[in-house]
Amino acid sequence: MKVPSRLVLVLALLFAPVSSYAISIPLPTTEATLNLDLQLQPQFVLNEAGTPDGRDPSYDLFLRRARIALGGNVGQNFSYFFQLDSPNFGKFSNFAGRLLVQDAWFGWAPTGISGGTVVYVEAGQLYIPFSRHILVATTNFITADLQTDGLRIPNNPFQAFRSVGVQVRGWALDKRLGFRGGVFEGYGPIDQAAGTCASDGAGCITPKRNPLFSGLVNFDLIGSEEGQWLYSSYKWGASPILSVNGAATYQALALKNAFGSLTNLRVFSAGLYLDLPSSEQSELVVEATGYLNGNGTGSPNNGAGFAAAAGYRFGFIAPYVAYDFFESFGCSGAGATASELAACEANVDSANSRNLKAGLNLFFNKNLNHVNIEFGINHGFSAYGPSSITAPAAGYVPASLDPLTPGGPRRPFTNSLANPNFKSLLVQWTMYL
Repeated sequence: MKVPSRLVLVLALLFAPVSSYAISIPLPTTEATLNLDLQLQPQFVLNEAGTPDGRDPSYDLFLRRARIALGGNVGQNFSYFFQLDSPNFGKFSNFAGRLLVQDAWFGWAPTGISGGTVVYVEAGQLYIPFSRHILVATTNFITADLQTDGLRIPNNPFQAFRSVGVQVRGWALDKRLGFRGGVFEGYGPIDQAAGTCASDGAGCITPKRNPLFSGLVNFDLIGSEEGQWLYSSYKWGASPILSVNGAATYQALALKNAFGSLTNLRVFSAGLYLDLPSSEQSELVVEATGYLNGNGTGSPNNGAGFAAAAGYRFGFIAPYVAYDFFESFGCSGAGATASELAACEANVDSANSRNLKAGLNLFFNKNLNHVNIEFGINHGFSAYGPSSITAPAAGYVPASLDPLTPGGPRRPFTNSLANPNFKSLLVQWTMYL
């Protein structure tokens, strides 16, 4: 019986050995390469008190990421990458089409794309390097997903922390120093509420249309983790790596503070990464990043935060623990009236975070095929729990809070730390070809 060619291709992809990842597509020239990558991350999330009436846990099964990418090199001086994604497909029962151009860039390395010192000039849809943690591959975190509660980008207009721009990226000192930085589109008047930017320019953010500037430096004190587009958490190596990093991001007059005045976007981060293997079969991985978020006086997102995680892999099992923190700076408005300050004080602490995670990572084929099981205790603003269920995203805000008085109505969830914490459970399967 003749086996259909399509079936042969599907079986080949399912049972392909590790060495075939990514899938190399033959070209009629040896001067260029073309690789195909597929990434699927189905995710199940249970949120305590997440139903509309707040009396029961909510259940959600969706595709956290569904990606297809094409990339490769042209000669010894050019690289390119193009990726489509449909993030959170089916979340909150929303199956509306949302296919996005996640990455689309072309890079030129005048002195070559390999070696101890490489400098790329890249243009297109690029990561804004807010921190090293943001630049970790989405298949290889310590936790199930990014830890973003300590990093605050108001009304975040940057899809998955990307924007169109031009940057210089590379490494030096025999791959001990990594760097990237550039000029990006950033915020624009379209990113503020409709009707607040008048036809004469009054009330507009970025009134001079100034771009966003961002840069990061990563220095390897022990070993090296440079030489790739993105960083990773688990290495499956035998040599230790210790690195420190710092980043800065700035855009003039991109935001408004609590009193309606234009203010600058300023984000600073500093971080540490450690990979300490005892052999290729076990390794301790630690990552910590601190943030100073300058988003305007009185903003609930103007404050300090950090994200920390530690995991220990022995064989194919890696238990881990993580913590996210954010605290606003409060209100200080010169010239503000008493009523304005009172309104500011009532809102400034409405997005603080104290979130704990503990989980287990089960590796079937390193970071190419693995399952995360993650338990969370969420207090305040969080990517999980009732905080993650909002009217724009889910169509409702859960009434997760008990009545103020016996027999009274249940209350809609708010991010105040005066409220109790709520638990969550996440199961995610990552498959990468």
